[in-house]
Amino acid sequence: MDIVVQKSEKISGELDVPPSKLYTQFATALALLAEGKSTLKQPLRTKDTLAVLRAVENMGATVKRTQEQLSIWGVGRSLRPTGNVIDVKNSATGIAMMTAIAALSPRVSVITGDAQLRARPMPHLLKVLNNMGLNAYSTKPDDSPPLVVLGGDVRGGRISVRGVNPSLIPALLIPCPYAKKKVEFLSCGDSLQLKLALDIMKAADVKVSCGKKLSIPNQPYRPFNLKVPSDLAAAAPFVAAAVLTDSKLKLNGTDLASDRGAVLLDILKKMDVKVEVSNKFVLVRGPQQPRGTKLDLSLTPELLPMVAVLAANAKGRTTISGASEAKVMKSDRISAIAHGLRKMGVKISERKDGLIVEGQTKIKGGEVDGCNDYAIVTALVTAGMLAEVKTVVRNRAEALQTSYSRFISTFQELGARIGYAE
Repeated sequence: MDIVVQKSEKISGELDVPPSKLYTQFATALALLAEGKSTLKQPLRTKDTLAVLRAVENMGATVKRTQEQLSIWGVGRSLRPTGNVIDVKNSATGIAMMTAIAALSPRVSVITGDAQLRARPMPHLLKVLNNMGLNAYSTKPDDSPPLVVLGGDVRGGRISVRGVNPSLIPALLIPCPYAKKKVEFLSCGDSLQLKLALDIMKAADVKVSCGKKLSIPNQPYRPFNLKVPSDLAAAAPFVAAAVLTDSKLKLNGTDLASDRGAVLLDILKKMDVKVEVSNKFVLVRGPQQPRGTKLDLSLTPELLPMVAVLAANAKGRTTISGASEAKVMKSDRISAIAHGLRKMGVKISERKDGLIVEGQTKIKGGEVDGCNDYAIVTALVTAGMLAEVKTVVRNRAEALQTSYSRFISTFQELGARIGYAE
């Protein structure tokens, strides 16, 4: 399905900041390995999070869903898989988590996903898992899924994770409390994903010692009760649209100045965009013209497409670096957004780890390719709101469901002129 975008002079109103996707996925996975009832309040409900939830059920957990909460009865180390194949759909985080967990199963498991996920090689992830004693192998020469996991034990010891995508490192931590001996991870770095994972592990009574290495003790997870924090960065398309149009947008929710949200606020500040921040909401007024600058996106490479849209409307040149990981996400986001914005009249060039964007571009409409990646689709939709003529985003609106359950309808409620092609 395609998305049709008309120029939108303004958006206005309020929206609730979405819950964190990674927090929802990681806490769901840990609840499986905590024997007893864990609760997760206000989880994010998208295709990626639901794929992990179904996988956890397939491994033996009992799940009760209500509008506001997930209750998960975990089975601890005694996994009880109901089948041999686990399908995590489009979630790379999900396939990493379930591959690591499946190594604790008494049975052989096959972990797979949709066509897009099955095209993503994961050699570093498989190498580290096997170094941990977890027998995980690809069925293909390029180390892409489906992955076959032989049940067994986590050996433990010192393990280097050099070369592994930081977004997949939390998955490697999950089975470690059940290792034969203490696990020590080297070269973990200091990513936002790792910090989030360690916070949830602590809530499950597994305290990881941090320093030059991560030391994970041999002790079982305990049931936990958590509220999923909101993630301002997940609302970046709405923030960008409000900044660039004659708008007033109030984003309600707590935890707005933590982790990825704090990084987004810092990016806006460096681009001379002013927002009002309190402990309960963020208020964005437009129109504002961002200022071109140098940006390091090493902490949040996933934000590159939306930052590129802001940069296209900035005064002067913006240089984006540190985002090499964006090349191996749901698409090659560096090439995808460069190609899309170039078709819309933006002067933009690719770098190995980012982009150079010449600002103050008059955005043109036309047909652009969403590359079956929600981050590209949302960025091109936002850019299309500024174009003088109609923009059609092809391939595919359905990708939004992996991370945004109500993206189009929320924008429509705020006054944006967007919808699905007939």
